[in-house]
Amino acid sequence: MDKGLRRTILELLSSMQGREIPQSYIYRALNASKSRVSEILKELESDGLIERRSIGRSKIIYIKKGITEKTIKHELKTLRLGIVYSSEYLFLGYFINKMRDKGYSVHVEVFKDGLDTTRALAEGEIDLALSPLVSQLYMYPLYKSYRIIAGGMTGGFKILKSPNEGEDTVVYSSRISTMDYVRSEYIEKSGLRGAVKTIYFRYPDLVSSPNRIKGYVILWHPLYHLFKNKGFQDLTSKTGISIGNCCTLAASNIFDSETMELIRKTYLDSINRYIGDPYRYLSYYSAVTGIPVSVLSDAVESYKPSPEVDIQTIRGIVSKLNNGLPDNTIYYEALYTGH
Repeated sequence: MDKGLRRTILELLSSMQGREIPQSYIYRALNASKSRVSEILKELESDGLIERRSIGRSKIIYIKKGITEKTIKHELKTLRLGIVYSSEYLFLGYFINKMRDKGYSVHVEVFKDGLDTTRALAEGEIDLALSPLVSQLYMYPLYKSYRIIAGGMTGGFKILKSPNEGEDTVVYSSRISTMDYVRSEYIEKSGLRGAVKTIYFRYPDLVSSPNRIKGYVILWHPLYHLFKNKGFQDLTSKTGISIGNCCTLAASNIFDSETMELIRKTYLDSINRYIGDPYRYLSYYSAVTGIPVSVLSDAVESYKPSPEVDIQTIRGIVSKLNNGLPDNTIYYEALYTGH
């Protein structure tokens, strides 16, 4: 066994005692082979220093308190941020530039599905995620490898009714997402519980043909633009449904509290700067997502800043996710509380 690598791994883990992290982070942080790292982690597990559990093909490590090796701080300077295909994060250009000023390079990866974005964070494929608060809460009890550190925006969704002849008891929605929460609220408020069938679409292109939609569809910006001038009835304002946070910023447990706080404060400052000039980075955002600037300009009015995590929204989501199993206090552990 490579004693030098073992010592280095222990030093790295000692800086994260009491936390759960994706095993994949260790390979990346130390630039070491997966097989050698895995052997050493297996030995550390046998020694009672860590616990490992498998979720699908991924492994999550819990670092027990009491590792006495000298602590080393491995600071990532290139961060991977996952976002959902959406018009929601128009403040992103401010954040990228502010982080660059602080010595960090942020690589942005666009996902088609919010649940996939959150899973990528939980399993260590990305370091930060702007994804639905619903999915971040939903996946937390399983992984516990990240924290929700800030809010973002609110609004930007529509409840639409199709003009097409056919079944009115079908509702289309993305899964375990803000749209799913809105779907549940709408069904409950409309007295449709038990009378409608939900069809989940995983990727936006599955709803790219409005003529195929019969019944109701719940979409976010810019997807509902596809339904503009197609005769769909906008029911959103009539329902009175609102949600305090749509997507929120979550960060991997690999960050120490100092770095977590730096990211959080920079992010919140970026939203404040966006409020002062929301159009400044539309061209940048268009280049990242492929959404036309003309469509993004419309999104400025569709989304409103909600920079802090809204506890009332969390309570509403948790009440729908949870019916006593697991105990709902576990969802609140996902919230970052600072130093």
